[in-house]
Amino acid sequence: MVVLGLPSTVTAQTRETLQFIGPSQLDSVAATAISSDDLRVSPHPDADADLAGISKGPGSASVPLVTAPQSISPSVRNIGLAFRGLTHRDQRFAGTGAYANSQFSTEPPDAGLAVGNGFVLQTVNAALAIYDARTGTLRQGPTALNQFFRLKPEITRPSGTYGDFTSDPRAYYDAQLQRWFLSAVTIATNPQTGELAAPTGLLIAVSETNDPTQAWKIYAIDTTSHGAEGCPCFGDQPVIGADANGLFISTNAFSLHEGFAGVQIYALSKHVLAAGAMPPVVHWNNPKLAGGFAFSVQPSIRSSLAPDDSANGVEYFTSVADIRNMLDRRIAVWAISNTASLVNETPALKLRVLMVGSQPFGVPPDAAQKSGETRLGSLLSEKTEYIATNDQRMQQGVYADGKLWSALTTMVAVGDDPSPHAGIAYFVLDPSVSSDGAIRADVVKQGYLAVANADLFHPAMAVRPNGEGAIAFTLSGTEHHPSSAFAMLSHNGIGNVQIVAAGAAPNDGFSGYQYFGGGGSGRTGDYSAATVDEHGSIWIASEYIPLGHRTLLANWGTFVAQIIPGR
Repeated sequence: MVVLGLPSTVTAQTRETLQFIGPSQLDSVAATAISSDDLRVSPHPDADADLAGISKGPGSASVPLVTAPQSISPSVRNIGLAFRGLTHRDQRFAGTGAYANSQFSTEPPDAGLAVGNGFVLQTVNAALAIYDARTGTLRQGPTALNQFFRLKPEITRPSGTYGDFTSDPRAYYDAQLQRWFLSAVTIATNPQTGELAAPTGLLIAVSETNDPTQAWKIYAIDTTSHGAEGCPCFGDQPVIGADANGLFISTNAFSLHEGFAGVQIYALSKHVLAAGAMPPVVHWNNPKLAGGFAFSVQPSIRSSLAPDDSANGVEYFTSVADIRNMLDRRIAVWAISNTASLVNETPALKLRVLMVGSQPFGVPPDAAQKSGETRLGSLLSEKTEYIATNDQRMQQGVYADGKLWSALTTMVAVGDDPSPHAGIAYFVLDPSVSSDGAIRADVVKQGYLAVANADLFHPAMAVRPNGEGAIAFTLSGTEHHPSSAFAMLSHNGIGNVQIVAAGAAPNDGFSGYQYFGGGGSGRTGDYSAATVDEHGSIWIASEYIPLGHRTLLANWGTFVAQIIPGR
């Protein structure tokens, strides 16, 4: 173990009030067919684009060199059910009644996924749908997020009146409680101009039964004042985690006008939520990371939700040490202890953080893609886009087999290729919290996932209780259209890349084109999703480019696959 500095305790916390918005249910009626489209687009906020890589970072960090890259398997193994998930066309035309034809053309997709009790629930910007986990048949939706969350339609046509903005949906099925959870960010807008405005909120939906096609309850936390400075603020990219006791959500707060305003962490009892009541919300505003810069603090999903006796319940988080560094070799492990107290009216939680040395990683380059027909690009007389890989923030992780598993997108040098590529760095840590709350963590395994002449980005990890898992991601390169892919993972290391759904064309969405304000790189991601169901199957959802499911302005799609280790 390489520990950089002493563990620190984050003491400042407040209590927030959960607001009940009302009941909801996905719409089972098909969306109204629309014969024409318009040029109204919604490139979701990229408020953090100016943070990554603005400083060099520690002098000891170097560009990761992968001398023995993984290969791409000629055939796919371990696959059970596999089907095309939500597409841009589904998202654009989701909505019924007052929500018919109310959606913008939206990028990036932001794939969310939850699986359990025979259902697959998938989310994207800005829609959700439910599928049968045995057949892949669509059961409900696609439903507009604004319709499900009881908000104003994104835009009312033809008047052009703007409504509420929603983004960054995440989904989670809790097998312990047999309940479904959804989260998303919402921001009000100026109805005449569409400019983002106060108030803002963190939306939380909880199913009333184990059947997500039935009734839900919608709640919200007002986040307008949740930031270190410059508020009104909004909570960008809420990420969701859970242990045996609580539901944990972390966001990156940004001022609507002045930039980054600090990490926000929320903790609340999932048992009280599942019972249909409103628990107290514990909130940390802008927790500090000594020697670093807190950003995208990722809570973990536990593969086993048996009660944790250590420190009366612990939820672990991971983050990079400092998103501003071009290169780094440090990660941070965070822990909230005494989570069993979340059922009380006054929970007594402690948040601690520890910096740990790691393998090097850094800001990834944007991904190339195989040339091909680009209907929108050709119409605009613009070149084929690159694909934005975003940055080196920590992505979705899991606590399984007593270990904390996480991954991020990084720059890599592959073999003798002088050009940098995007690859994946993964970390397996052995964390612990003592009865008095002291935290420690050992890196027990780490490595890279990279292939020659291609880029891998937006990883999401899912690991079974026995330590068998998979990493989902998107693959793209000069020989590959954007494709949905994965690699098997265990304590022994990582397997070769398997492409579960090959892309059929280049990414040809509006967000990368100059005509729409883009800079040459289209936005996919910003994240993939992966989970383990109650039977031990691993499920993944990531972006690719399907054939025949586009609109004029975008052609992204998502693919959902069931992975059965050992098959």
